[in-house]
Amino acid sequence: MTVDAPDTIAAIATASGVGGVGIVRISGPAAIEIAAQVIGRTAAALDDRVRLAWARDRAGARIDQVLAFAMRAPRSFTGEHVAELHGHGGSANLTRLLDAVLARGARVAEPGEFTRRAVEHGKLDLVRAEALLAVIQAGSERALRAAHTQLAGALGDAVAAIERRLIIVLAEIEGRIDFPEDDLERPDELALTAELRELAAAVGGLAASYRHGRAVTEGVSVALVGAVNVGKSSLLNALVGRERALVADAPGTTRDFLEARTAWDGVEVTLIDTAGLRSAGDPIEARGIALGEQRAATADVVIVVNDSAELWNDGRAYGARAVVVSSKADRLGVVRAGALATSAHTGQGLDVLRAQVLALAGVADREGSEAALVTTARQAATAGAAARALGAALATREARGEHEVIALELRTARQQLAVLRGAELADEVLDEVFARFCIGK
Repeated sequence: MTVDAPDTIAAIATASGVGGVGIVRISGPAAIEIAAQVIGRTAAALDDRVRLAWARDRAGARIDQVLAFAMRAPRSFTGEHVAELHGHGGSANLTRLLDAVLARGARVAEPGEFTRRAVEHGKLDLVRAEALLAVIQAGSERALRAAHTQLAGALGDAVAAIERRLIIVLAEIEGRIDFPEDDLERPDELALTAELRELAAAVGGLAASYRHGRAVTEGVSVALVGAVNVGKSSLLNALVGRERALVADAPGTTRDFLEARTAWDGVEVTLIDTAGLRSAGDPIEARGIALGEQRAATADVVIVVNDSAELWNDGRAYGARAVVVSSKADRLGVVRAGALATSAHTGQGLDVLRAQVLALAGVADREGSEAALVTTARQAATAGAAARALGAALATREARGEHEVIALELRTARQQLAVLRGAELADEVLDEVFARFCIGK
């Protein structure tokens, strides 16, 4: 990619609000010169050593005492000249500091523009840039570990390795277009088919890893549904480990859905307690039931709660997303085949329920499964397209089809892998990816 933005950008790089330290980051051709002007030094005197100085506005009035340093291109995060001013936290103070920078020729950075410039200058590939956003947004320990694994290059390196192998296979296939060989049972031909089969399996595995990757990075939503007074709220409280939902003997205690967040096996889980299902004469309760049904329709997993053999809900309406439980097992002891006996009072069945929910959501149960993991919809779409193309190439090969058709599918697969890494992307795609970043990153 070529850089199409030679101007100098700046932004507050720390979270808004009160804090001990705040950072104004500057990147671009004039970054060091602008920072030097703000602290009253020459650009030549500003380097990677930290300097203590007073930042001043254009009129010379003191703003704040700051720490300043610079990194000259290409040895910086963005690959450009970069300078940072570390002042005291607080939005008013940092806004004045940023204004002093803007007054000397910088402009406010767009969301994610620092990271985008790093990608455009070859300091990061797009997969690692997406992982950087995942680090910032990680809401659980496992999500953070997965993000750091991808930031270290696990997925990008795996895709690049597959791409290199694919190029070799493509060259071999294209060679057969000019020099056809009909004997597919020869050792070299068998080896070529076996390599193509391995590549198809590897890319298919990457595409399939998205269920796990999405669950780990974005978390899992779990709705509890069932008739009134079957113990949904008690079960939610037990799964969260604290009283989050009100519990009473009177039916209809929950009139609207409520949410509670927790973590299971390092994965962020949002539990949704929905209003009990029944014919409601009260329009407010009816609206609450409808809202709960809408929320359950979008949940990753639905826990269908029953407390007796009467009016049993088998969860069939929720398909493969459903886990059917029989609650109050310590009191009622009524369990149908295929249901999990649980007790919010004794904890019976809760660990099994948590494990079943995570498994249904696609979370792998083994540690280390975050390596080479597809975590975004963009990555999943391109990995899926590459897997389909490789599958078509393999099927054509095994059916003794035309080499030209195989080569066409392999070229499609290689292009999709390049798109996954970010080597071939339109500006519109980059705009969409980096729009999710904060301005200071």
